[in-house]
Amino acid sequence: MSFISRIIKAIQKKGLVGFFWAAIADIFGRLEGYLNNIRDRSTSYKFINKSKGQSNLIVVLAGYKSYLWPFTLESIYKYQSMNTDVCIVSPGKYSKKLEQLCENNGWSYLSVKRNSPGVALNQAIRLHPNADYIYKLDEDILISENFFENLKMGYELTSKKSLLEPGFVAPVLNINGISYSIFLKEFGLEKEYQEKFGNIIKRCGDLPVHNNPETAWWIWKNTLPFQEKAKKLSENEFNYSVCSTRFSIGAILFRREFIEQVGGFKSAWHSGVLGVDEDELCRDCTSHSRPIYMIHNTLAGHFSFYPQESYMKTKLSEMSLLDPKVFH
Repeated sequence: MSFISRIIKAIQKKGLVGFFWAAIADIFGRLEGYLNNIRDRSTSYKFINKSKGQSNLIVVLAGYKSYLWPFTLESIYKYQSMNTDVCIVSPGKYSKKLEQLCENNGWSYLSVKRNSPGVALNQAIRLHPNADYIYKLDEDILISENFFENLKMGYELTSKKSLLEPGFVAPVLNINGISYSIFLKEFGLEKEYQEKFGNIIKRCGDLPVHNNPETAWWIWKNTLPFQEKAKKLSENEFNYSVCSTRFSIGAILFRREFIEQVGGFKSAWHSGVLGVDEDELCRDCTSHSRPIYMIHNTLAGHFSFYPQESYMKTKLSEMSLLDPKVFH
């Protein structure tokens, strides 16, 4: 159908006024995407490239919680696959310590001047053109053995079983408003949780698991020893569930074609505004019929949400006593 024919058909369907306003909306939508692209690409950065051109890429947002790196980044180094590139990304800052850590581990390091996770993630993906499967992690995520393999297997199995390819898949995160209910059920902790903190409700925000430091500590005490709990979960028969709400993207796996299809990770025009990338990605999953799947036999540990962080930092010594192999 020619361009003129499409216009005539659109006018017949919507009327002249409807066609006019639809055209204006489309123009502004395209303009916004164009301006965002210019903004993102014009942001200065420093990139130390150690990529081997692998099809699997691990991107880690880091630079603000150095006290966790000996545990979280070490777990990535320990369990990364040989056929995977790793890139540590610092939005809004440069860390000499991270650059040296990446040099020691054979990882790439990207420092982006603009303090925007979405911009930083998009830049990292552009700088790894061969990457197809992309794992995105935050620096406060502790991973388990076979984490990457199990999550990728989960991606492929959910796509096959549901006939709907995922927008992204995620592990069971212990400190998370949606998947914590799976964690509690798998380890028989539902009754005790309800006695201590009230009803188990799934929601992205405004729950004890988000804002109560004692809840975070209680869950972590029941998560340790971490690798033993993760192994126990991984031995279960494969199972998954769909998240129909917003979901934390602290640890996810997605494919390049999807993130390119939706125009990359979104970000606010003001630097330092957090959460836009997560919110918009979940919206993109819905609008493009790409579900969010939680993989039940893959465990990851989320250290805390912001209201819990100060308290949880005081518990690191106790965590080292409960699990010296991880929190050494």
